[in-house]
Amino acid sequence: MLSENAKAIKRRMMMKENIGFIGLGNMGNPMARLLVQHGYRVYGNDIDPNACRAFARFGGIPAPLAEFFESVNIFVLMLPNSQVVNQVIEEIVSCLENEATNRDFTIIDMSSSYPLETQRNARKLAQAGIAFLDAPVSGGVKKAATGELTIMVGGDREVFDKHRELFEVLGKQVFYVGPSGSGHLVKMLNNFLSAAHLLATCEAVHTLSAFGVDPQAGIRIFNHSTGRSISTEYKFPEFILPQTFASGFSLGLLAKDVSMTKQLLRDRGIDTPLSNLLSEIYGGAARSLGKQADHTEIFRFVAKFFDEERKNSNM
Repeated sequence: MLSENAKAIKRRMMMKENIGFIGLGNMGNPMARLLVQHGYRVYGNDIDPNACRAFARFGGIPAPLAEFFESVNIFVLMLPNSQVVNQVIEEIVSCLENEATNRDFTIIDMSSSYPLETQRNARKLAQAGIAFLDAPVSGGVKKAATGELTIMVGGDREVFDKHRELFEVLGKQVFYVGPSGSGHLVKMLNNFLSAAHLLATCEAVHTLSAFGVDPQAGIRIFNHSTGRSISTEYKFPEFILPQTFASGFSLGLLAKDVSMTKQLLRDRGIDTPLSNLLSEIYGGAARSLGKQADHTEIFRFVAKFFDEERKNSNM
């Protein structure tokens, strides 16, 4: 016989809505796993068959997108960019129109999408009677696995409140930001700031080495001074100084986020020097090192400028 506690858990599991999780990559896979562990029935889809097999091993249900709709009311998207998000949303809307069902559906875009595209998707989905939230995350693969992400949500407040339990499974800090596109705007600017901190720290650490100062000592001092950032506290000690370069977030994705900031400003008739400079440098690094390189490898890209100085000084 089941204990009272086991019965309560079973009742909670039965009450939870099924989820369709689209995008089972570095971030999506551990997020989907957490939802399974918390009693959700999760259907998953990814273009990579290896990701689908990994998803199945922890109790997820791999399925073609067209087969989600009989069982799923909530779609979670964790995809690489707005272009892919738009394609998937078009497919979902097309399938739901053919289903002719009276059930309520919600799409939650947890990707790092372009805010103006997000607003367009929100208007399109509202016309189709589908609720929509943008809910990007920060924290990386490590926090995705432990449910300690920071989640920033845009969209209708009532829809957010309805799905708060799902967000609290995935995130330690969950913020409602404002109307559709707000979450993606804050996430884009967060990554813009992170990119600026990282690039400045790379230049500072290479300068330390050029003057014969131990970078480890410099980082320790920065962490007790006003130069402290997530780069000095975490990225340099964990991934850059040990030269593992294995944060799980690609250089191409960070370059995309920086470029989106520049594009958003230009779309609003604003031209700023820092957004232009960061977009140029991160775009160049992604072309030089490859988009799949870890974003912490920007340190290697910056090194070439110091290598040129050393060559010139020895001539």
